[in-house]
Amino acid sequence: DSARLVRGGVTVLDNLSIRVRAGESVGVAGVEGNGQRELGDVLSSLIALDDGSVTVDGTVVRTGRAGAMARAGVAIIPEDRHDSGCVLTMSIADNLLLDRIDSVARGGLISRSEQRRVALELMREFEVQGAGPDSLFGSLSGGNQQRVVLAREMSSKPKVLVAAQPTRGLDVGAIEYMSSRLRAAAESGIAVLLVSTELEEILDLSDRIEA
Repeated sequence: DSARLVRGGVTVLDNLSIRVRAGESVGVAGVEGNGQRELGDVLSSLIALDDGSVTVDGTVVRTGRAGAMARAGVAIIPEDRHDSGCVLTMSIADNLLLDRIDSVARGGLISRSEQRRVALELMREFEVQGAGPDSLFGSLSGGNQQRVVLAREMSSKPKVLVAAQPTRGLDVGAIEYMSSRLRAAAESGIAVLLVSTELEEILDLSDRIEA
Protein backbone atom coordinates (compact mmCIF):
# COMPACT_ATOMS: atom_id res chain seq x y z
CA ASP A 1 0.00 0.00 0.00
CA SER A 2 1.06 3.59 -0.52
CA ALA A 3 2.62 4.94 2.67
CA ARG A 4 2.08 8.22 4.48
CA LEU A 5 4.03 9.56 7.45
CA VAL A 6 3.53 12.81 9.33
CA ARG A 7 6.14 14.12 11.78
CA GLY A 8 5.63 17.29 13.79
CA GLY A 9 2.68 18.27 11.66
CA VAL A 10 4.69 17.96 8.44
CA THR A 11 4.04 15.20 5.88
CA VAL A 12 7.45 13.65 5.21
CA LEU A 13 6.29 10.59 3.26
CA ASP A 14 3.24 10.80 1.03
CA ASN A 15 1.85 8.37 -1.52
CA LEU A 16 5.06 6.32 -1.30
CA SER A 17 4.95 2.89 -2.89
CA ILE A 18 8.12 0.84 -3.43
CA ARG A 19 8.40 -2.80 -4.40
CA VAL A 20 11.70 -4.66 -4.24
CA ARG A 21 11.92 -8.22 -5.53
CA ALA A 22 14.29 -10.92 -4.33
CA GLY A 23 17.65 -10.60 -6.06
CA GLU A 24 16.96 -7.03 -7.14
CA SER A 25 18.56 -3.76 -6.08
CA VAL A 26 16.25 -0.74 -6.10
CA GLY A 27 17.67 2.73 -5.58
CA VAL A 28 15.80 5.59 -3.91
CA ALA A 29 17.29 8.87 -5.12
CA GLY A 30 16.59 12.37 -3.93
CA VAL A 31 17.87 15.53 -2.31
CA GLU A 32 18.82 15.29 1.37
CA GLY A 33 15.90 15.86 3.74
CA ASN A 34 13.16 14.55 1.46
CA GLY A 35 12.08 11.74 3.78
CA GLN A 36 14.96 9.32 3.26
CA ARG A 37 15.89 9.18 6.94
CA GLU A 38 12.27 8.71 7.99
CA LEU A 39 11.91 5.85 5.49
CA GLY A 40 14.90 4.19 7.14
CA ASP A 41 13.38 4.77 10.59
CA VAL A 42 10.15 3.06 9.51
CA LEU A 43 12.08 0.06 8.17
CA SER A 44 14.10 -0.06 11.41
CA SER A 45 10.89 -0.34 13.49
CA LEU A 46 11.65 3.04 15.09
CA ILE A 47 8.48 4.83 13.95
CA ALA A 48 5.04 3.82 12.71
CA LEU A 49 3.38 4.85 9.48
CA ASP A 50 0.24 6.97 9.69
CA ASP A 51 -1.20 5.21 6.64
CA GLY A 52 -0.12 2.28 4.50
CA SER A 53 1.80 -0.86 5.32
CA VAL A 54 5.05 -2.76 4.88
CA THR A 55 4.85 -6.28 3.48
CA VAL A 56 7.75 -8.74 3.55
CA ASP A 57 7.46 -12.01 1.63
CA GLY A 58 3.67 -11.73 1.58
CA THR A 59 3.26 -10.93 5.28
CA VAL A 60 2.27 -7.49 6.59
CA VAL A 61 4.75 -6.30 9.23
CA ARG A 62 3.53 -3.89 11.87
CA THR A 63 5.50 -0.65 11.79
CA GLY A 64 6.74 1.01 14.96
CA ARG A 65 6.90 -2.25 16.93
CA ALA A 66 10.40 -2.86 18.29
CA GLY A 67 12.17 -5.72 16.50
CA ALA A 68 9.27 -6.49 14.15
CA MET A 69 11.16 -5.67 10.95
CA ALA A 70 14.23 -7.63 12.03
CA ARG A 71 12.08 -10.67 12.89
CA ALA A 72 10.46 -10.41 9.45
CA GLY A 73 13.88 -10.58 7.79
CA VAL A 74 14.65 -6.91 7.24
CA ALA A 75 18.26 -5.88 7.92
CA ILE A 76 19.39 -2.27 7.82
CA ILE A 77 22.60 -0.31 7.42
CA PRO A 78 21.47 2.95 9.05
CA GLU A 79 22.16 6.42 7.71
CA ASP A 80 24.16 7.29 10.84
CA ARG A 81 26.00 4.27 12.28
CA HIS A 82 26.95 6.25 15.42
CA ASP A 83 23.40 7.37 16.10
CA SER A 84 21.55 4.10 15.61
CA GLY A 85 23.95 1.52 14.18
CA CYS A 86 26.47 0.74 16.91
CA VAL A 87 27.77 1.80 20.32
CA LEU A 88 31.22 3.42 20.22
CA THR A 89 32.07 2.57 23.84
CA MET A 90 31.28 -1.15 23.50
CA SER A 91 33.58 -3.81 22.08
CA ILE A 92 33.55 -4.97 18.47
CA ALA A 93 32.24 -8.35 19.65
CA ASP A 94 29.38 -6.71 21.58
CA ASN A 95 28.43 -4.63 18.53
CA LEU A 96 28.52 -7.63 16.21
CA LEU A 97 26.01 -9.47 18.42
CA LEU A 98 24.13 -6.45 19.71
CA ASP A 99 20.69 -7.62 18.59
CA ARG A 100 21.06 -11.34 19.34
CA ILE A 101 23.32 -11.71 22.35
CA ASP A 102 21.10 -14.60 23.48
CA SER A 103 22.60 -16.70 20.65
CA VAL A 104 25.86 -16.94 22.63
CA ALA A 105 24.24 -17.39 26.04
CA ARG A 106 24.49 -20.61 28.01
CA GLY A 107 22.13 -21.18 30.92
CA GLY A 108 21.12 -17.54 30.90
CA LEU A 109 24.72 -16.31 31.03
CA ILE A 110 26.70 -14.87 28.12
CA SER A 111 29.52 -17.16 27.01
CA ARG A 112 32.34 -14.74 26.32
CA SER A 113 34.40 -17.44 24.62
CA GLU A 114 31.54 -18.26 22.23
CA GLN A 115 30.88 -14.57 21.63
CA ARG A 116 34.54 -14.04 20.83
CA ARG A 117 34.60 -17.06 18.48
CA VAL A 118 31.58 -15.83 16.51
CA ALA A 119 32.97 -12.29 16.39
CA LEU A 120 36.34 -13.50 15.08
CA GLU A 121 34.60 -15.46 12.31
CA LEU A 122 32.62 -12.40 11.24
CA MET A 123 35.68 -10.15 11.40
CA ARG A 124 37.54 -12.53 9.08
CA GLU A 125 34.63 -12.97 6.69
CA PHE A 126 34.03 -9.23 6.36
CA GLU A 127 37.71 -8.29 6.56
CA VAL A 128 37.36 -6.05 9.61
CA GLN A 129 40.80 -4.66 10.44
CA GLY A 130 41.12 -4.09 14.18
CA ALA A 131 43.08 -5.10 17.25
CA GLY A 132 40.61 -7.90 17.97
CA PRO A 133 37.01 -8.56 18.99
CA ASP A 134 37.61 -7.22 22.51
CA SER A 135 38.82 -3.80 21.33
CA LEU A 136 36.47 -0.83 21.33
CA PHE A 137 34.28 -0.27 18.31
CA GLY A 138 35.17 3.42 18.51
CA SER A 139 38.83 2.60 17.88
CA LEU A 140 38.05 1.45 14.33
CA SER A 141 38.28 3.57 11.20
CA GLY A 142 35.01 4.63 9.55
CA GLY A 143 35.34 1.96 6.88
CA ASN A 144 35.88 -0.80 9.42
CA GLN A 145 33.00 0.44 11.55
CA GLN A 146 30.75 0.16 8.51
CA ARG A 147 32.04 -3.38 7.90
CA VAL A 148 31.02 -4.31 11.44
CA VAL A 149 27.51 -2.99 10.81
CA LEU A 150 27.34 -4.88 7.50
CA ALA A 151 28.67 -8.08 9.10
CA ARG A 152 26.07 -7.97 11.86
CA GLU A 153 23.18 -7.33 9.51
CA MET A 154 24.22 -9.89 6.89
CA SER A 155 24.85 -12.59 9.50
CA SER A 156 21.13 -12.55 10.28
CA LYS A 157 20.50 -14.03 6.78
CA PRO A 158 18.01 -11.31 5.81
CA LYS A 159 15.39 -11.39 3.08
CA VAL A 160 15.69 -7.62 2.65
CA LEU A 161 18.72 -5.37 3.13
CA VAL A 162 18.09 -1.64 3.46
CA ALA A 163 21.29 0.33 2.87
CA ALA A 164 20.91 4.01 3.81
CA GLN A 165 23.81 6.22 2.69
CA PRO A 166 26.08 3.13 2.96
CA THR A 167 29.28 4.80 1.72
CA ARG A 168 28.94 8.23 3.34
CA GLY A 169 32.22 9.40 4.89
CA LEU A 170 34.22 6.40 3.65
CA ASP A 171 37.49 6.39 1.72
CA VAL A 172 37.81 5.02 -1.81
CA GLY A 173 38.82 1.51 -0.74
CA ALA A 174 35.96 1.23 1.75
CA ILE A 175 33.48 2.52 -0.83
CA GLU A 176 34.58 -0.14 -3.31
CA TYR A 177 34.27 -2.83 -0.65
CA MET A 178 30.76 -1.78 0.41
CA SER A 179 29.62 -1.52 -3.21
CA SER A 180 30.88 -5.02 -4.02
CA ARG A 181 29.14 -6.44 -0.93
CA LEU A 182 25.84 -4.80 -1.87
CA ARG A 183 26.08 -6.23 -5.39
CA ALA A 184 26.84 -9.66 -3.94
CA ALA A 185 23.87 -9.42 -1.58
CA ALA A 186 21.48 -8.86 -4.50
CA GLU A 187 23.13 -11.62 -6.52
CA SER A 188 22.60 -14.02 -3.61
CA GLY A 189 18.84 -13.40 -3.77
CA ILE A 190 18.42 -10.70 -1.14
CA ALA A 191 16.12 -7.78 -1.97
CA VAL A 192 18.29 -4.66 -1.63
CA LEU A 193 16.84 -1.19 -1.09
CA LEU A 194 19.53 1.45 -1.56
CA VAL A 195 18.78 4.94 -0.22
CA SER A 196 21.36 7.51 -1.27
CA THR A 197 21.79 11.15 -2.20
CA GLU A 198 24.75 10.17 -4.42
CA LEU A 199 23.36 9.79 -7.93
CA GLU A 200 26.51 8.06 -9.19
CA GLU A 201 26.13 5.41 -6.47
CA ILE A 202 22.45 4.93 -7.31
CA LEU A 203 23.22 4.50 -11.01
CA ASP A 204 26.10 2.12 -10.31
CA LEU A 205 24.31 -0.24 -7.93
CA SER A 206 20.62 -0.16 -8.81
CA ASP A 207 18.59 -2.31 -11.19
CA ARG A 208 15.70 0.17 -10.87
CA ILE A 209 15.50 3.72 -9.52
CA GLU A 210 12.73 5.42 -7.56
CA ALA A 211 12.99 9.22 -7.42
